Amino acid sequence: MAKFPTEAERSITVKAPLTQVYGYLWDVVGSSACIPGIDTCRRVGRDTYRFVYEERTTGPVSMVVQYTARYQGNGKDTITFEGTGADGDNTDVSGTIRLQEAGPGATKIVLHQALAPDTPVPRLLQSFLKSFVEKETADAVKQYLTNIKRATEKA
Repeated sequence: MAKFPTEAERSITVKAPLTQVYGYLWDVVGSSACIPGIDTCRRVGRDTYRFVYEERTTGPVSMVVQYTARYQGNGKDTITFEGTGADGDNTDVSGTIRLQEAGPGATKIVLHQALAPDTPVPRLLQSFLKSFVEKETADAVKQYLTNIKRATEKA
């Protein structure tokens, strides 16, 4: 298996108070509906969640990303998550969500995420897949934030 570590950072401003946005994001299972391509997210322990994505195929490679992550929050403006390496995980993950007041009733969300999926790829295809993983990660972070904006602004 080849790992393709990649990182992405994006931000978005939403028209919702910081406390509301934090509460929404701290409900990991509830807010997981905003994750592009998610199939299931379930709590497996204290502040620990199992994520399973829909199957993705590119060329001859098909995989289902799965990981377990432990979340920590400070109760006001920062949430971090880190993969636990549980049985069946095939992706390393870590990240930080930072929230900042952005004017009356508005919040800036900054998401920094690092992913390293194990991919069953022949050596000849590894360079092609690395750029694919980087693009998919950046696009997914952007779409996730757009989905969070939509969900928090209608709440």
